[in-house]
Amino acid sequence: MSWKSRLARLGLRFLSPQDLREIASDTSVGMMARMDKGEKLAFIQSFVEENLGRILAGLGREERAKLMNALLPKVAREFPLADLDILGAFSSAGESFMEEEKKGG
Repeated sequence: MSWKSRLARLGLRFLSPQDLREIASDTSVGMMARMDKGEKLAFIQSFVEENLGRILAGLGREERAKLMNALLPKVAREFPLADLDILGAFSSAGESFMEEEKKGG
């Protein structure tokens, strides 16, 4: 782990959830502005793939459904739904969730 990561982790221990959201919002805007489209797409995809499971850890099926129901309208406004492969996405997502359920996740 780099010294930057250690320093950030140390600082995060003293932040409230509101402080963390504020800092994340402020810093992500500047960081994203410096990236070209390809870098931005790769960053977002890898960040979500690497962290979503950890972010949702401890939430059961009911809480996850409630969260998704709250987020889905916002997500739907930001993505071109007519261009998405919904059936392909959900066929693999369903299998993944069932595997997690069997593991006790």
